[in-house]
Amino acid sequence: MSSLKDLVSRGVRLIVAETPGSSAEATPTPQPTEREIPASEFEAEPPQPVVQSQVPADVDDFGAVYQEAGIELPLHGYGIDKVAEMLESKRLATLGREVKATAVMAALEAAQVPVREVIQDAVLRDKALDAFEAAKEREVSELRQQSEARVEALKAEMDAYLRAKNSEIEQLKQAGEAAAAAFAKLQERKRREEQRLFDVVSHFIEGADNPVTAGAPKAPSKPSPA
Repeated sequence: MSSLKDLVSRGVRLIVAETPGSSAEATPTPQPTEREIPASEFEAEPPQPVVQSQVPADVDDFGAVYQEAGIELPLHGYGIDKVAEMLESKRLATLGREVKATAVMAALEAAQVPVREVIQDAVLRDKALDAFEAAKEREVSELRQQSEARVEALKAEMDAYLRAKNSEIEQLKQAGEAAAAAFAKLQERKRREEQRLFDVVSHFIEGADNPVTAGAPKAPSKPSPA
């Protein structure tokens, strides 16, 4: 709970300096007096609850936040912003804090505006800001959870993809090795077959005239003398 709402929950004391009366004699510096407003005076409908705010977190003007919460300016036109402008006016710029408060209180009384309604406007806006902050905190938390879940899902997809590709790579390597081994065996069988053909043909054709391509033919054995 903010300090303002904490004060309001217990009631507030307005410190306002008394306006000195006209007199020919010098009057002492007025001492501030206190006006008490009980907490019951600030009871009002709370702003509209905001579960998910449509206002971006980086909003520059909180007017959109107040509008979303359904906070409207009091009918008499004196809200906390109006009073802030009055306090910051050039006419009051050089005056002390208590004197400023007294001048503004006098203006409010002249306009028949209860000061409690001005403070109540501030309290409602404070509650709207708290609700806006809580809504954005939930959004951040939900987004973080969604992001973390998506990251984990992507990691799982990547791991599954890598496993599949590594398995494919291993299969390709094995297939290549098996093909190379089969080709080596083919070459060995081919050499034996060519040698067989060469040896058969060599019975009829001697020397380099053998048309079968094979290793160097064995020299035919000479017939034994009769």
